[in-house]
Amino acid sequence: MMSNFKLSLKSLGVSFTSESIDKLRFYIGRVLLFGARFNLVSSNDRNFDAVLLHALDSMTGLPIIRDNNPHQVLDVGSGAGFPGIILALFDNSRKYILLERSNKKATFLRMIILELDLANVKVLEHDVEKEQNKYEFITIRAFRDIRKYASILKLILEDRGLIMAYKGKFDNIKFEISHIKGLFNNIEIKSSTISGGKERNFLLLYK
Repeated sequence: MMSNFKLSLKSLGVSFTSESIDKLRFYIGRVLLFGARFNLVSSNDRNFDAVLLHALDSMTGLPIIRDNNPHQVLDVGSGAGFPGIILALFDNSRKYILLERSNKKATFLRMIILELDLANVKVLEHDVEKEQNKYEFITIRAFRDIRKYASILKLILEDRGLIMAYKGKFDNIKFEISHIKGLFNNIEIKSSTISGGKERNFLLLYK
């Protein structure tokens, strides 16, 4: 499974070292060790291959981030660190800020940042509604209903900024767009062919 992950990284144009792969293995081990205690992943996903698939899925967004080249990225609702920790692990050219309202999950994120020595990552522990700063690039994955939170996310998005939402089936995205299309200057959908066999699309919301 790890060999497939490495091949996928290469197809995404992502370079890696033996150290970064070792850190990924360590991270997955931590997710499995603390998964139940901190409610990091579902009970069905508490095995190495399942967590690795989450990591691979997280990485599919990196080409879009690199194309836009933001100075920093805000990951809203980071949970166990998908995609924020994974992106930061393989992309140390920018800062990743992980916004997580759960104390348990935020505690886990701080622990893993220290253990992996990720100098480009910071954790914020509060609801997205309480965030005061504005960001040029925001990521969301497995977050709450985008139809409800699009207007809230827009408030913390800089002018000409971009929200990148990891989404599933194309038909479901079209339904969501019909509810939020008046909020943004431009909306795009981009598909990924590397997500463990599942349909993965990105909803891109431009302010």
